[in-house]
Amino acid sequence: MADYTRTKGGSGSSDPAPDKKELVARIISLINDITEYMKQQGFDLSALVKAVDFEKLSLVQEGANAMCVSTEVKKRFEVMARELFKLFKYVEKQEVTDHDRAYKNAISAVYDQMQEKRKHSDNTDLMIQIHNIVSEYINVVKLPEHVNEDGSGYLVESRRFDISHIDFERLQQEFARVKNKNLLMKDLQELINDRLDNMMKRNPSRINYYERYQKIIEEYNAEQDKAAIEKTFIDLTNFVNDLDDEEKRYVREGFNNDEELAMYDLLLKDSLTPAEIKKVKKLAKVLLERIKDKISELDHWTEKEETQAEVDVLIRNTLWSELPESYDDSLINEYRRRIFEFVYITYPAA
Repeated sequence: MADYTRTKGGSGSSDPAPDKKELVARIISLINDITEYMKQQGFDLSALVKAVDFEKLSLVQEGANAMCVSTEVKKRFEVMARELFKLFKYVEKQEVTDHDRAYKNAISAVYDQMQEKRKHSDNTDLMIQIHNIVSEYINVVKLPEHVNEDGSGYLVESRRFDISHIDFERLQQEFARVKNKNLLMKDLQELINDRLDNMMKRNPSRINYYERYQKIIEEYNAEQDKAAIEKTFIDLTNFVNDLDDEEKRYVREGFNNDEELAMYDLLLKDSLTPAEIKKVKKLAKVLLERIKDKISELDHWTEKEETQAEVDVLIRNTLWSELPESYDDSLINEYRRRIFEFVYITYPAA
């Protein structure tokens, strides 16, 4: 942000005060810049400024949707909006016209809508959460007033489409009806980011899911036409189906929880026989249990070299004695390092 202060008093004085005329001029210029930028993205900010009641709520979403058309557009709008908010902190109410303050409030409403975060439940299938998000976005937002013969009126009740039990193909059809698709995609990306972060912390071997997700988003940011956004939604819902499936994989693999699966994934290598896979699965459970038991005996084990060494030796001895013979010396040392790093990050305490 530019320096809008001037020095009062004579030479050597250090009594800075805001140059109000320059501040107000910059505020007006920035409001015009933001208004023009939103217009370039297909949104008329003046319509929001003039709107009232339910129309205002609808236009706030439309404005946020326009500013979420791409990561670049979103970031640029947010940077300009934050600068505008900072400038307003330096002026008194009477120093800015009602017109300019109304535009600032409209910009703030769009900005706040874009920052709105959803609360996600870790024990709910991702696909069900997507159903719920799409359902919200095809609500009837504008509620027209119904007028009776006697002149009295009332608002028509909002209709909500419950698609929580609709199949995958129907979900894609419902997405095609959504008006503010960019805003929905923002919510969807945040949902997947949160779940991916959680899944990666529990099992770093899932890096391939992260790479696949990043590729989908990169392609989405590169193409902004209608076909691209609908293709991205299909790609993301396919991806989410796979994430849901991955979170249940520990049951199919015969483990009691996701922790045992993470240890198993860290021990896996190519070309294992069925007998070797069975042995590695057994080792994953045993090794995890031994590590947890050892950590429970140690006080702040990650803070001291001696206690780190105890855990490291335990991992080494277990791998040397119980891994299949197809794991050679160099492999065992690599798996020992990999597992120690995972344990160090995941289990800093008992």
